[in-house]
Amino acid sequence: MKTKKWTLPLLVSFLAAGSLLLSQPAQAASHSKSELTTVTKSSSLADFSAKLPLATQEQFINKIAPAAQKAAQTNGLYPSVMMAQAILESNWGTSTASQAPNYNFFGIKGNYAGAGVALATSEWSAEHDFYQTNATFRKYPNMAASFQDYAQILRQGIAGDPNYYRGTWRQSTTSYRDATAWLQGRYATDPDYAAKLNRLIKNYQLNKYDGSDAAANAAVSSNSSTNAASFKVKARADQGRINLYSPLGVALPGRHLNPNTTYSCSEVRYINGQKFYRLAAYEWLQATDVEVLS
Repeated sequence: MKTKKWTLPLLVSFLAAGSLLLSQPAQAASHSKSELTTVTKSSSLADFSAKLPLATQEQFINKIAPAAQKAAQTNGLYPSVMMAQAILESNWGTSTASQAPNYNFFGIKGNYAGAGVALATSEWSAEHDFYQTNATFRKYPNMAASFQDYAQILRQGIAGDPNYYRGTWRQSTTSYRDATAWLQGRYATDPDYAAKLNRLIKNYQLNKYDGSDAAANAAVSSNSSTNAASFKVKARADQGRINLYSPLGVALPGRHLNPNTTYSCSEVRYINGQKFYRLAAYEWLQATDVEVLS
């Protein structure tokens, strides 16, 4: 009997196009688990990579690196993991969905700011096995929008569980391997999914784009910080939900604190002239949103 392997990546395509169903608009805060489920054959990543000239692979990596680093840094994720997923899911940028004018590197279905493109895709079900169908995929204005949209999905989670992908966040992990392990079984049912991502990251040294936690926290040289003993702050009761921010002072999608609640902070930083307190490795509070207790 012929043995089949398949993956069920959150946002994957099989050569022609990806197949993640996200019927909600790009601005939606959360998605259901079923909307973040798709399937594709895991056929021949190694074989397909071997057919591409090394120079072509390097060009693709150089092409996606800036978008991956910016989206990952803004959302507290690993650029290496995003890059490995983009390679795996767009087949090194050869899928129709990932090419101009679509720029959909993660095969996300639905519309983005009202724009979508109809493409053929391969789906799988227990009743029908693999079958061909047509679907509408998000059409992005550029590569950066595709990476940022996917990063926000990882930060926002799914409907009813905003922490569904928390294990991919840098503040919740010790290395990119923790993040790829978390994706397996959530992003993909393929039992080799994490291994495939890890192999791509190792073989192409993608982790060099991650930098260190310290470097990420000090990404903007004009931002100054002062280490301090742990101190308590209390979220102001009159502020409503309190936004959390990245080390660059960018609001983290879907990350908030409840008002009138006490938290421990460990560092003070001025970002673009604004004072922030460090709550976690990649989460900061704006000083105007809290009062210092001790």
